Amino acid sequence: MKIAAVIAEYNPFHNGHAYQLRLIKEQYGYDYIIVVMSGDFTQRGEPAIIDKYARTQMALSGGADLVLELPAYYACASAEYFATGAVSLLDGLSCVDALFFGSESEDTDTSCPNPPALLSHAASVLLKEPPEYRSVLSDSLRQGHNYAAARMEALTATLNDHTLQTALAGSYAEQNTLPASDNAKCCSHNLSTILSLPNNTLGIEYCKSILRLNSTIKPYAIKRVGSSYHDTDINGSYAGAEAVRTLLLRQPCPDAPAQDPSVFSSKSTVFNTSSVSSTAVFYNTDDILSRLYALVPTDAAQTLSGQYQAHALIHPDDFSSLMHYRLLLESSRLEQYADCPQELANRIRTLTPSLLDLPVTGMIGALKTKAYTHTRISRALTHLLLNMTGENLSLFTNQHTHAYLTHARILGFRKDSCGTLLSAVKENTRIPLITKPSDYHPAGAAAAIYEADLFASHIYQNIAAKKSCSTFRHELTRTPLILS
Repeated sequence: MKIAAVIAEYNPFHNGHAYQLRLIKEQYGYDYIIVVMSGDFTQRGEPAIIDKYARTQMALSGGADLVLELPAYYACASAEYFATGAVSLLDGLSCVDALFFGSESEDTDTSCPNPPALLSHAASVLLKEPPEYRSVLSDSLRQGHNYAAARMEALTATLNDHTLQTALAGSYAEQNTLPASDNAKCCSHNLSTILSLPNNTLGIEYCKSILRLNSTIKPYAIKRVGSSYHDTDINGSYAGAEAVRTLLLRQPCPDAPAQDPSVFSSKSTVFNTSSVSSTAVFYNTDDILSRLYALVPTDAAQTLSGQYQAHALIHPDDFSSLMHYRLLLESSRLEQYADCPQELANRIRTLTPSLLDLPVTGMIGALKTKAYTHTRISRALTHLLLNMTGENLSLFTNQHTHAYLTHARILGFRKDSCGTLLSAVKENTRIPLITKPSDYHPAGAAAAIYEADLFASHIYQNIAAKKSCSTFRHELTRTPLILS
């Protein structure tokens, strides 16, 4: 029996995700797929567009066999911590053979899975930090570069010529726009571009976590299809999750004429009639839903369509009042929260009077600087909202304490997979497998991680219940979703 794993957010599940799961089973020959999925809040520091149970349903309908929840402390953290939590959870199951992830890299092909050589090599350098790497990193930091830029400079300088040639093979060589005579500069430019692409950045962190844990799980990269990670344009049947969210989270013009969905571009959509240009293109509800069904598998599209028409999709601004309350309550203690250093905490305190008049997205825009990106600020505010401290995050990701090896909570599974797959998981796992939340009573660090999950879900469900006019459900009353 061959068991593969995928780490995902499915925010929301779309055709690209379905393609990946189908490839793992049909072309690469794996019998079962375990998905470790973020709960109700995501790595970018935002609430998911629909809750974790609806997204679990989408994943199971789309080809997953078992969906486990990534604890909120990791799900809302930077790429390194996100990967640390997810990979350690999979390693703790002791039955996963391979981890598949999407990549912008040509480090693999679609005929058979290949270990991602470039990403693995980069992960090894970052984990071991050889002398050459540390020297370039120190020099770059002294020159005033921020840590992310300095790290990339040190990484590209450390990777050897063979790795560079591997990385620049095929389409990467065609992407180079620098003078052909300057080969060294050319290689460095392309390599840093390749390694800083969003999926590749996560891939490196997955590989690094596997190496750190000395895990037997093998990492494999699947070439991403369709638009890029942050692309909001919609062309064809493949689009990233951000493009699908952009499509769904804007208010359409009810009187707009019908458009051809094949030429839809969310960047060209204008919804503010007070600023209409002569080239503005409007889309009505039917256009948006038609485009949705082209981008998302039918089962997932039906769920999203229902939430969309009921105006129940979740947006960061839905949490504005709660965020204002947390700002007022914790103004003197902002530094204790994860991703909120002293400088950012002082900026938030200084701007608080004006921030209280803004929705969450407006707050992020007002706080954004060259030093603090939109995502970094979004994470900091989400950690504040969810009471997630930097001290706890450091504890939960400390490789010496192994506090992060705590539990695996089942969100759902396919009924036809429950016998063989769940038996294998139960027989081999080194960490508790939670099927009924009310029966799990951890202590110490495990209790803190679990309580943070429950709190995050309750905050989210409180908002979601009000938007959908439904009854609030406590997490301890939940049981796994079973797809027949």
